[in-house]
Amino acid sequence: MCRRASQADPLNPGDFLPLTNGKVTGAGLILIDMLSSTTRQTTDAGFRRRFHQRSLEHQRSLSAITMAFAVVAYLSFVATRSFVEGPAIGLQHRFACGLCLALLAMAMPRVKTTWVFGAISVAFTLMLQVGIGLNVIGLTSPLLWTLPAMVMVVMGAAPLWLTPTHFLIGTVVFYATGLPVMLDIHPTHDGAHLVCWMWIAISFSSAAVFHGCFYWFRRNHFLLEDRLVQLAATDPLTGLQNRRAFKEGAEKLLSTASDDAKFSAIFVDIDYFKSLNDRFGHALGDQMLHEVAQLLKAHTSVDNNVSRIGGEEFALLQRGGLRSAVGFAETLRIAISGIARPDGALTASFGVAEYRVGEGFMSLLDRADEALLRAKHSGRNRVCAERAVSADAARLKPLESPASDAHPGGESPCEPVRQPWDDHYLSSHFQPLYSLSHQKQVGFEALLRGERDDGSLIPPAILFAPKPFTSENDLDRVSHALHLANAARVIPGDAWVFLNILPASFVAEGYADQLADVARSVGLSPGRVVLELLESHGGSVDALSRAATQYREHGFLIAVDDFGAGHSNLDRLFQIRPDLVKLDGELIRATSPGAQQPILPKLVSLLHQAGMLVVVEGVETTDELILAVESNVDFAQGYLLGRPAATITPPEPVNRRIDHAFDVIAEGRTHQHALFESELHPYRLALDLAAQAYSGGVPLEDAFAPLATLELCISCFILDESGRQVGLEVNGMASMKAGDSLQPVANPRDARWDHRPYFRNAVLRPGVTVTSSPYLSLASGRPCIAVTIAVPTEHGRCVVGVELDWSLDRLPWPASD
Repeated sequence: MCRRASQADPLNPGDFLPLTNGKVTGAGLILIDMLSSTTRQTTDAGFRRRFHQRSLEHQRSLSAITMAFAVVAYLSFVATRSFVEGPAIGLQHRFACGLCLALLAMAMPRVKTTWVFGAISVAFTLMLQVGIGLNVIGLTSPLLWTLPAMVMVVMGAAPLWLTPTHFLIGTVVFYATGLPVMLDIHPTHDGAHLVCWMWIAISFSSAAVFHGCFYWFRRNHFLLEDRLVQLAATDPLTGLQNRRAFKEGAEKLLSTASDDAKFSAIFVDIDYFKSLNDRFGHALGDQMLHEVAQLLKAHTSVDNNVSRIGGEEFALLQRGGLRSAVGFAETLRIAISGIARPDGALTASFGVAEYRVGEGFMSLLDRADEALLRAKHSGRNRVCAERAVSADAARLKPLESPASDAHPGGESPCEPVRQPWDDHYLSSHFQPLYSLSHQKQVGFEALLRGERDDGSLIPPAILFAPKPFTSENDLDRVSHALHLANAARVIPGDAWVFLNILPASFVAEGYADQLADVARSVGLSPGRVVLELLESHGGSVDALSRAATQYREHGFLIAVDDFGAGHSNLDRLFQIRPDLVKLDGELIRATSPGAQQPILPKLVSLLHQAGMLVVVEGVETTDELILAVESNVDFAQGYLLGRPAATITPPEPVNRRIDHAFDVIAEGRTHQHALFESELHPYRLALDLAAQAYSGGVPLEDAFAPLATLELCISCFILDESGRQVGLEVNGMASMKAGDSLQPVANPRDARWDHRPYFRNAVLRPGVTVTSSPYLSLASGRPCIAVTIAVPTEHGRCVVGVELDWSLDRLPWPASD
């Protein structure tokens, strides 16, 4: 495992500042600090051991070369001695000494420990002493030969001393054995004692300087190298390992671990970090990163590899299995949520994966990253574990067919199937959908429920709460097999089965084939299954459109759920082209501003024109059912028509309720029409009189004066044959309520109105007063009704009209709308 930067010489994040304007700022200080640190004593307790071990690696080859040169010099000494007259020790003894020196030199590159290195060095110097002594025996002036050699041995031995201890022990042993030799070589030589002491003083001081300088150079080199390695392996902002060092350390750890050792990777991503930088500045973002890094270091031990992977992402490699890692990640998640940010609390998402023997570290990290993505897509601020190895195969296996004689747990063919899941069971409930025109059940939406052993239901907030070891896609897929098996048992053979499906499951590779196989295995034709695409993230619109084609090839029908909420918009509809559109329940209660008229009829008309059938959800009252019928909705669903249940309820009471809604509408249509006509009658009469007066030559203001005094009159106008206004309009009583928000389009004089129905219908029926449907006036911004009549004048045929304010709650709208 790579050594964590925080365990020795921790870096100060404040030192890492950029270079600006050519001045030496934080980055320059780093270099200065890095170089000057070579002259400072480190506080790391393991520094001396690491330094000597590193010196051993570097110095073995240098020492071996030095020893080889010494062997060559010794052999030269032996050869030179052969040309000098006088008795001499046998050549074989001197060559044997040279052989010992060569063997010691050859052993040096293979040394693994510092004490063996020191022992070989001491032995080598002593052997050199022995060799020198053997060669000078018999010479008339041995001191002249011995003294230079003994001085050079001491001074040239600097590469042989790895540590100060080696130097002191080796030097003491060398002098302790060499001094008697020097004194006994020629005891009658004048001044031999003085020469020996001079030899010791000069050689020892020179050797100490040589060794001290060499040792100091090696130490500074090591400090610089150690610092550079640390900088190369450290993220400057947080002091954690960087991605490269983390990867190298993790790979080394996993490659040397035993097969039964367990490791887990944890991927961490700070939530909404970009918004933190964008709103409050990068300085605060850097502070948050530093605080998270300090928290991770505080909660981890030496056995954990911790790294800042990049940006706002961190990674950990720790010993232990998946469950312990998930628990640890949950602890970290809670701890991070205690860090305050200006707009609340900091949160993070976690992905956890367990190491599988033989896989590469990057594969492990990729699985943790996939789990992290699920955590982010599930709402963030949560922990998700990796998927099981065979999750897809295990989550979508066909359950027992209703035609089977044997069922798990001794079930009868009509008894619903329950699927074990975590510490409870999953079961299916079905809610009916009715065709309003046919007044009958045509389908059933399968809804997932959780049951305890005693049959009590689990609250949806608990059932669908994100869990570390299962994703919502896993739950989605297993629910499909469960619902199809139960639907085959209880749903009538001529009814649809509506299956909710997440976009991520919908676009999954090969899932269309799997789902078709499951449907056929339980005896359901895919043509009886309506896939209800939920309003959720996961999968682009293009991917959903391509997937829809694959499902249609098997015969499935496609529905889009909750149209008008979240991701479910018109672009989604027009690209997917569903067979049915389920309107969000709130749309049935939505009204237009001002007039408080329902918008459902127009929305249904729009979807019908786009070639889609309409299902309205959330029908809970009789008034909402009547509105659905009146809006020409195709299918309806809601508590008024049937609550979700494990069994199918008889449809007859609901059929009678729907039939009653039709009767109410039929009875109210005549009354509604009468109210509308009675409200408009005075304005029609007044418009007829104004048109006659204007045709007879009465000035515009005088002709329209009686009409302008009526309560709902906004303005009176005359349009020529091209639909342009003739003269000035006459403002009525209701014009005083108009605001100035639409001031740029408030003046109608330069506009053409021949495209409006109230103009076209009047031209088609000259002399007849026509009434428009309510519309939003471009001039006043209010719901209005126009009453018009085409009359001949001396300037040609004109359309005379009045615009009425129809925004009051008491005013009836035409029954045809």
